[in-house]
Amino acid sequence: MKKKFNIYLSFFLLSILGSCSIAGSWVYEKADDYLASYFKNYANFSDEQINEIENVTENYLDWFTRNELPKIRAVLVDLKDLNVNNADTLIINTYVKGQEFIEETNNYLETYFVEFSETLTDLQVIEIGNHFEKLQIKRKKSRKKEGIYSEEVFSDYISGFKRLNIKLNKTQKDYIRKNIKEINDTRYEWSVFQEKWVEELIIILNSRSDQGFDNKLTDHLKAFGSLGGKEFQSIRKMNEQIGIEIISNTMSNASEKQINSFKRRIETYIASIDRILSNRSGD
Repeated sequence: MKKKFNIYLSFFLLSILGSCSIAGSWVYEKADDYLASYFKNYANFSDEQINEIENVTENYLDWFTRNELPKIRAVLVDLKDLNVNNADTLIINTYVKGQEFIEETNNYLETYFVEFSETLTDLQVIEIGNHFEKLQIKRKKSRKKEGIYSEEVFSDYISGFKRLNIKLNKTQKDYIRKNIKEINDTRYEWSVFQEKWVEELIIILNSRSDQGFDNKLTDHLKAFGSLGGKEFQSIRKMNEQIGIEIISNTMSNASEKQINSFKRRIETYIASIDRILSNRSGD
């Protein structure tokens, strides 16, 4: 669950390939194991449930590779033609596609999660609740160590552009510093809404034998994207828009050297996808 406005959202499909481009397709092929291990930590599941988790995550990786990875490659190919004149259009398109990929993944996993939830025991529901509680406590401790929001966001931008092989100059950094002041700090509110969502999730899981459980849980999972109501979502949307404009304007005023460095990084991502797809086609 994301804790704050993610300035990388418009570059979502780039960042998920970062480790693969460095360590090769082996990292990608192990992604289902990492995902399965993550879910296994939520409770003490039976051997049958563990097998189901492993099967679902493996099938998810196959589905993502077959259906979504070629789409990501197509967006990257478009980004390879980025220049100061078309940066706005391409960045917005990348953001929209990133949103679509997230939505498709959510839709894919929701069905399996609902079906799996019906196999939970009362003790496992308690364990899941305790797991979320530990995560919340950890987040609260982390918040006490958080620094000035604008400085954290600025650091994230510098890091994000660096991952895209772009070293920002002073003028660009000053532009980012000035405009991130318009971004609202929603970390506390976002955490509160998450806690409430989890509390309601546990209540629903405890009613898994009731009629209409499937629909109730599905609706609750989908509601995560609209936490906090219209006012909070409006603030988040405004933050996202500011973030997109910052990235777009920075790229629209990038130097030829920066654009070329960016394109080399995009070529690396595309090559990484090609290796993954090639290895999969040989299976």
